[in-house]
Amino acid sequence: MSPTLRPSRSLADELRARSDENLQELFSARPDLLSPLPTDITALAARASSSPSIARVIDGLNSWEIQVLEILAVLPQPLTIDSLLAVADTNAAAPYKKFLTLALIYVDEDQIRVLNSVRDTLGPEPAGLGPVGLGDRKRWIKKIEEAPASAKAMLEKLTWGPPRGSVSDVKRPTSTVSWLLENQLLTPVDNQTVALPREVGIYLRGNRVHKERLDTPPSYAGKALTREDVDSAAIGAVLEILHHIEELLHFWAGEPAAALRSGGVGVREIKRASDELGLEEKYLIFIAELAYISGFVGVHNEEEFLPTPAFDIWRNRTLEERWVEIVNNWLSTSRVAGLVGKSERGYIAPLGPEIDRCAISHLKKVTLNLYAEITPNAVDIGALAERIKWERPRKAFGSHHDFVHWIAREAQWLGLTGRNALTSFGAALLQGEELTGMEQLLPKEIDYILIQADNTAIAPGPLQVDLAREMSLIANIESKGGATVYRLSEHSIRRALDNGRSSEEIKKFLAKISKTPLPQPLEYMIADIGKRYGKLRVGISFSSYIRCEDEALVAAILADKKLAHLQLRQLSTTVLMTEGDTHEAIDGLVESGYFPALEDRDGALVARKHERARTKVKPRPPRISGDLATPSDDLINAALRALRAGDKAAAHRKSAPVAAGSPSETMATLALAIKSKATVAIGYADSDGGVSERVIEPIHLIAGILMAYDHRSDEVLRFSVSRISGVAIVE
Repeated sequence: MSPTLRPSRSLADELRARSDENLQELFSARPDLLSPLPTDITALAARASSSPSIARVIDGLNSWEIQVLEILAVLPQPLTIDSLLAVADTNAAAPYKKFLTLALIYVDEDQIRVLNSVRDTLGPEPAGLGPVGLGDRKRWIKKIEEAPASAKAMLEKLTWGPPRGSVSDVKRPTSTVSWLLENQLLTPVDNQTVALPREVGIYLRGNRVHKERLDTPPSYAGKALTREDVDSAAIGAVLEILHHIEELLHFWAGEPAAALRSGGVGVREIKRASDELGLEEKYLIFIAELAYISGFVGVHNEEEFLPTPAFDIWRNRTLEERWVEIVNNWLSTSRVAGLVGKSERGYIAPLGPEIDRCAISHLKKVTLNLYAEITPNAVDIGALAERIKWERPRKAFGSHHDFVHWIAREAQWLGLTGRNALTSFGAALLQGEELTGMEQLLPKEIDYILIQADNTAIAPGPLQVDLAREMSLIANIESKGGATVYRLSEHSIRRALDNGRSSEEIKKFLAKISKTPLPQPLEYMIADIGKRYGKLRVGISFSSYIRCEDEALVAAILADKKLAHLQLRQLSTTVLMTEGDTHEAIDGLVESGYFPALEDRDGALVARKHERARTKVKPRPPRISGDLATPSDDLINAALRALRAGDKAAAHRKSAPVAAGSPSETMATLALAIKSKATVAIGYADSDGGVSERVIEPIHLIAGILMAYDHRSDEVLRFSVSRISGVAIVE
């Protein structure tokens, strides 16, 4: 009598036998398995072995792990852990355990089973080895030793790959190829291609699969530094980038950047802003992108880029809060500022639609985690790029080094790193911790200025928000760094008057916050402008008018050629009419050196606010990502319960589907289940008329209502007995 053959264990069997803890590890490492939730373990196994899911997992392996997986894929069956370690060394033990956790392989009776989809994903020639041959091993080993020199030379060329060679016609080969084919040392692929069989290739490689073992990650450590060195170097970059974002958006508020029809900002606008602000173009593009991804700037009427109200909200936050917001936006965005410029397809514009790359957010995470591993020491950027290539070889691409250099450069500009090392506050932000060290490094907000004899005012630190807002109204910022230099001028004083401040209020404010006395010339200038301001009035009746009690001044305005565009007409010696609106009239008069004020219909002065141009708040650019977030513990636990319940229901359906029963049979079975605390499967009519199968644990039955714990929803639910079509106890 022949022995009974035991059926091979499947992946579903292996997953079903796993503990909840093991399945939790699997779901944390492979979140795509829960989206959407499989109905049972069999469905989970099908998804876990699907090609897209397998490819996602393998893309996350490092170079050594991929080498070990290739070894598993090419070694002949039956395959055991001993045969793996014999080829790959004991260093393969850790990747092997990882593959078990990830369900890339499983063990059946001490034999390692590699999923077919894993082999398919690795490709037809893993590790540069050819197709599987079927020859007698002892025979072809002997033939290799007896091979003529020309045959040995051909085998040597194919040994380390690629394993394929071209021939003119496989049916009429040369003598060397003919000898190799006859002795099964080559195998025909098609009429013009031959290949080295996989087993022959491994033998010729000295029973190795790879020429070089990549089990040691490349070093990327640079200069040794102290944490103080790194943090002090980076804090200046933090202050600079916050200031430069403000500068750029203030500039665009006054002189909006024209929007391209195809989207984004053109070369001329970038150069104009770069020249105006004295910033390198690449850096300016980066801060423009930061503002864009943060929602601080948007397109107005599809014509120009303007700041949004979100920018004003951001400006009123503390330095630390502002920095955290822009860094978090940078970490999560899929936009790559480094791509801006000329390309094979033409010009790629900043703030345009062509710079999204879904892998960049993950690459930033990998890069900064490597910074964190050796902090506070610096990294060698070139070596870092090679290390990242080792970490994720399947995700590396032609411009991989460029992307790593861009990330390193932008992290330095942001102040996440200093002197090519991760800062303490950068590390805290990446870990989601409180930035305790940053507050001590940032300059404290101050409540005073120092007014100089040349009508400048110096704030030797960041002013309190309300004082900074008032100073930006009264004066213009000339320079900003560790200290801010303000310039008080006729134009800036007039701006404050237009916004409803009086000359006395301006003097009192400056005297209150200045630790130095107000220079007499400055006091005279403020008083003189205040005296002249408002004598010349602009208003609107049936059309716009200009009036002044000083007849000589009215005559001078009428004769002023610089005001010809206003098309002035004299109604009386003290009143002029204009074709322009009131704002055009005031702007024209101011540009010509006059001091007009706006009045209402009753002759009362109206504050003419010099608000910076704003566009409506726009949705932030969408983030394009190929990554799935790690599921929460609660989600994983709920998924586990649902899978176990689904598996239990599936097993019951397979053995004995829930059959319809009479109401008395249903009540009797439920009563028995409550008494014995048994699990039951029920057929239940849903509100839409369909019947679904539920796995429940009955608790009590009162007046035709069953209270029971439902495995799939993990809740105690009410079931109407009249809607239960059948019930069966689950063994």
